[in-house]
Amino acid sequence: MVFAYILIGLLLSLLLLTAMNPFLPEVFCRVMGWHLAPKKQGFDGCSYNGNCPRCGKKVLQDSQGNWF
Repeated sequence: MVFAYILIGLLLSLLLLTAMNPFLPEVFCRVMGWHLAPKKQGFDGCSYNGNCPRCGKKVLQDSQGNWF
């Protein structure tokens, strides 16, 4: 149970750092591959696609709704 509290605390502090630090979201895109949903989305007949508004990389949406 203590581990869960520590994990939640770390996640909340990471979210606060993300809100305060403009450099950290770029790390999410380039290093971790966590992209934002595109403002303009296309459909190529197989998957939704677009460009990440944060890093500009072409991204696709997987079956669970995540962008990679």
